[in-house]
Amino acid sequence: MGAAAAAVVVTLAAVLTGVALVRSGPAADGSTPSPGANTAVPDAEIEVYSGPVPPAHAPLPASPPRSLAVPAAEVGTGSLIELGRTPAGVTEVPGYAKAVGWLTEHGSPGERGPAVLTGHADFAYERGSFFRLRDVRPGDLVTVGRQDGTEAVFTVYRVEILPPELATARATVPTDQPDLRLLTASGDYDNAYSEHDDAVLVYARLTGVDAGRAA
Repeated sequence: MGAAAAAVVVTLAAVLTGVALVRSGPAADGSTPSPGANTAVPDAEIEVYSGPVPPAHAPLPASPPRSLAVPAAEVGTGSLIELGRTPAGVTEVPGYAKAVGWLTEHGSPGERGPAVLTGHADFAYERGSFFRLRDVRPGDLVTVGRQDGTEAVFTVYRVEILPPELATARATVPTDQPDLRLLTASGDYDNAYSEHDDAVLVYARLTGVDAGRAA
């Protein structure tokens, strides 16, 4: 659907090098072990803000996302681009600062499993759509409008600020709950300009559904 035309691609080192632990103990969703855990890293490598994991609403059927609202990060967009992989297997990222993309291979927001939306903190000397994602904290709400007319409401329960090479693999760790992960896009752009060197990964769980706009 033209996703490649609206995206640039980068090699995601995390996919190749594996995932690391924040520390031993409960996972982001309250289970054990930690998300994607197979290698320990110092606690200083990942800054974590965690809160209670909320009870999940029943999973929804598949439906592509069409809008995103994250009030705590001043995010509000009525369009999302679809992101996949190139024939070489490289993950696409949004191709301009204000875009938000959906990684289609990981399911739609509200389905059982991890749905991943990504945007830039900054890109091409411009603040990106997810510039203030690091301001999000547990308890904040995220609303995703879906193509079927429903609005899926997610409650944040964990935020990680971490090295970019770890972020994508952690964001895509499987879960049997209807979870949403918001991720600042990976890429070596404008390093001299960038105000944020680390990636930000937000974990949120489906806690409500507004079906008032459903067809």
